[in-house]
Amino acid sequence: MPPFFKPLLATAMLASLALPFASAEAQWVFVARKALGRIHQMTEGGQPDGRPGYDFATVLLDAHADKIFSTALDLARKNPSVRILMQDPGARRIQIAEGDRTATLNVVPFNDDVSQLMIAGHAGAGEGSTASLVVQAVLRVCKEMGKHCEVSN
Repeated sequence: MPPFFKPLLATAMLASLALPFASAEAQWVFVARKALGRIHQMTEGGQPDGRPGYDFATVLLDAHADKIFSTALDLARKNPSVRILMQDPGARRIQIAEGDRTATLNVVPFNDDVSQLMIAGHAGAGEGSTASLVVQAVLRVCKEMGKHCEVSN
């Protein structure tokens, strides 16, 4: 075997090992791009004691997690009808209340360019579902950031 052939063979072998990872990364990026801006929601049924369950809304945004968190926190601070119960910028988590309803907002980074915004709402005894409220909160953050978001079917 010629001496120049060994480095070429080693490079080709390394490249062939990296190809599955590159295609997996490309597939993940493709799936993430398709999911950007689609708001998914879920409602947990009522509790055994008659209290309403939890309502969840989540969306992937093409933005840095800190930017999404600061936007959501700013919106909460400007809203006179809600009280901020807890804020943890390090964990990118806020808990707010409006009457007996509470909501926890959390932002999780996937990478520098894509993050997930999640909101879980819970109504107190005698209060109605928080489903539309959590979706509206996600839509407000999207609008404030100039992102197009829509509720997924």
